[in-house]
Amino acid sequence: MIFPASSPESQTKKFTISLRGLLIVPFLIQLAAITSLVGYLSFRNSQESVQNLVLKLQNESSIRVQQFLSEYMSIPKKLNQINVDTFEAGLIQIDDFSQMERAFWKQVQVYPVGYINYANEDGEFIGVAFDSQDSQHIIIDTFNRSESDKMFRYRSDSKGNRLDLFAKPEQYEFATQPWYADAAAAGQPVWSQIYQWAGGGGHDEVLATSCSYPVYDATGTFLGVMGIDMTLSQISDFLLNLKVSPSGRVFIVEYDGLLVANSTEQPPTQLVEGQPQRVSALDSSDAVIQATTEHLQSQYGGFSNIKVRQGSEFWLAGDRYFVEVTPWQDELGLDWLVVMAIPESDFMGQINANTRTTVFLCLGALVVATILGLYTSQWIAQPILGLCQAAKSISGGNLNQRVSPAKVKELGVLAEAFNGMAQQLRDSFAALAQSNQALEQRVTERTAELSTAKISADRANEAKSEFLANMSHELRTPLNAILGFTQIMTRSQTLPIEHQESVGIINRSGEHLLTLINNVLDLSKIEAGHITLNEKNFDLHRLLDDIHDMFQLKASDKGLQLFLEPADNLPRYIRTDEVKLRQILINLINNALKFTEQGGISIRASHQPPTNNQQPTTLHFEVEDTGAGIAPEELNKLFEAFTQTASGTQAQEGTGLGLSISRKFAKLMGGEMLATSRVGEGTVFSFKIQCLEVEAADVEALSTQRRIIALEPGQPRYRILIVDDKPVNRQLLIHLHNPLGFELKEASNGKEAIEMWEQWEPHLIWMDMRMPVMDGFAATQKIKASTKGQATAIIALTASVLEEERAVVLSAGCDDFIRKPFRDEQIFQALEQHLGIRYIYEQSASVSEDKVSQEEVLTAENLQALSPELQVQLRQAVISASKKEVTAVVAAIEGKNPALSEAIATCFHNFEYDKILRLIPKEEV
Repeated sequence: MIFPASSPESQTKKFTISLRGLLIVPFLIQLAAITSLVGYLSFRNSQESVQNLVLKLQNESSIRVQQFLSEYMSIPKKLNQINVDTFEAGLIQIDDFSQMERAFWKQVQVYPVGYINYANEDGEFIGVAFDSQDSQHIIIDTFNRSESDKMFRYRSDSKGNRLDLFAKPEQYEFATQPWYADAAAAGQPVWSQIYQWAGGGGHDEVLATSCSYPVYDATGTFLGVMGIDMTLSQISDFLLNLKVSPSGRVFIVEYDGLLVANSTEQPPTQLVEGQPQRVSALDSSDAVIQATTEHLQSQYGGFSNIKVRQGSEFWLAGDRYFVEVTPWQDELGLDWLVVMAIPESDFMGQINANTRTTVFLCLGALVVATILGLYTSQWIAQPILGLCQAAKSISGGNLNQRVSPAKVKELGVLAEAFNGMAQQLRDSFAALAQSNQALEQRVTERTAELSTAKISADRANEAKSEFLANMSHELRTPLNAILGFTQIMTRSQTLPIEHQESVGIINRSGEHLLTLINNVLDLSKIEAGHITLNEKNFDLHRLLDDIHDMFQLKASDKGLQLFLEPADNLPRYIRTDEVKLRQILINLINNALKFTEQGGISIRASHQPPTNNQQPTTLHFEVEDTGAGIAPEELNKLFEAFTQTASGTQAQEGTGLGLSISRKFAKLMGGEMLATSRVGEGTVFSFKIQCLEVEAADVEALSTQRRIIALEPGQPRYRILIVDDKPVNRQLLIHLHNPLGFELKEASNGKEAIEMWEQWEPHLIWMDMRMPVMDGFAATQKIKASTKGQATAIIALTASVLEEERAVVLSAGCDDFIRKPFRDEQIFQALEQHLGIRYIYEQSASVSEDKVSQEEVLTAENLQALSPELQVQLRQAVISASKKEVTAVVAAIEGKNPALSEAIATCFHNFEYDKILRLIPKEEV
């Protein structure tokens, strides 16, 4: 087999890679991927380890801070309790201030407190503290309202004796101070608010808080308040020395955001207009503390929402910080938050260095691997490149190629195999060149034969289509006259009954012939793929009832029963091709009636609901008979066109097209048709179709056909031109129009039609499309080309059944399209639509009045009044359904009871045989 070579353009568009690159690149990619993955995993593991380490460090540091706070802030509580217990034990008299001064002096030197003081209700005050400027001296403050309103501050010696005044006496009102007033009001130990401490003339930036105990005598009488001031700078010193990490921060805040202490050199206060004020954590000069506070505010909506230990993280200046917030409280009301922020970078320095080392090692490995790969690929790629060049030369037609052996063993074997292949190619091409000449000659001859066959097939198809079109026209044209005149004759009131029967036979024969023609054309259109679905909304129950009534009389004539068995859930209103569904059912029921001699035929319809409303529903139909049945070997060819079974051949009826067309219609409607049969027992034909359920409001109501007898008065006398080359067709239209008083003229071809139109100016033209001299297409185009012609309605009458001809006819300018053979109601409806003609219809009683009068007249009592002979004749006529017997018995009853005779005739006309049969008295039969 010879394959066409790819064009150079297509080859350049394809992605290619050299063998050297194929050997090196995947290895380098794998090496880079592995080293990168190892480095990344190492980095990620280090990060996780750091995170775990930070969390552990935060936890341990938080515990240390809480332990320090608990121990440091418990000192004043213990010392206050000792002093109160001492007073209560009488070891120190509560009113002996000199003894109390001595005790406080000793306690200040032992305990790390800022200030110990006591005040009573009599206005006496004693306080002792280290000098904040000179820690070698202790300051003693005294106040006695009875002696003076000023507080005196003394410096003490090493034994606790007062020396000189330390400062100028100052006004002091201890009763209004929070340390005294809060404890006195609470009646229990309390902590005061944090304030700037100036104990001993100290520094204003130092913060302090007081632990105050109310003192009572044995009777419970309030005596005074014992207070101890604690400076918070020692907490900051502890946090500063804690050193959680080089850049980490630990600070303590109250729930209002004011700083209590922090691990930086910055004090938690600042001077505003010369006055010291506490600093909010948000306004801290330390960027980490400020950023941490902003993060906590946005994360939790404020410090007041943090009730339990919380952990989070945030980014600052490209560095990730791990934050932990721990609430701390004591039993006297202190409620602080310990905040710890540790940057990841404090622990990632060595890890980043290791990562850089890993990157450099990876790059070095890549360089070494690249150099080794280049040398390795040179040994492999060079011989293969020689093979490629030799193969390319062979593909270009130069078969005289030979490659040198390679140093690599496997490539040497490949080179030898290539040389052998090149030799075989040279031999094969020499033989192929000889056979090509013979093959080309055979292909040329075969191509000529196929071309001739195609031309013959195309001509045969064209001849077939032309034959079908001509046959349709030639057969439907005389049928138009036959069916048209039989319709006119059936409207005659004077036609004898026996002639009416003859006309009926002619009409039915014509309809049968038309059905055969339509079947042949339908089959042809199906095979050509030209048939389509014409969907509409209709009443399925009414369709089934109409078909059942249509075949009821025929079944009764053969002594058969015809059952209609619709399912309870069968939808009433559906949308599909009503004509094709009707044709399928008629074909199947006709077949069943042909080949069934006893028993009956059952028509079943059921419904398979869809899974949802958007999907079509499935209808299932069955026609079962009790006929002769079909042999198993004949079932396979049952649906072939022009094929009949043995029973069909014996019956000598049909063309063998009905089942073939029905099955194709079922497939077109989204279903399938099957047949099952047992010889001597009967046959079941079943098929499914797809359709949509619709509402009753979507179905057009079918008006009862009424007979037209005249035009309404007050209308113009319409001029109608009939154009047809067949005189019998013109006569048919004249017979239809004449009784209504139209002005009529006729023409035998398009040329005559144009001349009469110009002179007579008709309102409407019935235009045949196929005529000699000038056809209807040319005549219509000529008339419609003028402004006057636009006002003339032209309706095409054609015997063609091809759907595409409708579009051709309408594009020529025709206003409407009617096929031959037509029905008289089609003609009258077209006149009404295009000219606005109004008709007078034959008067008939309403259905409800007919039913009332029939029920009143057709009773068992009235039938009982007939003679026994007439009852026997009536029963025999009902059973036989013979029109001759029915006519005779109706005429005989008319002489006795005209109203009863008319009611019985109406029942016969409506095929209501059971209704009459039930009312005939049984004892008289």
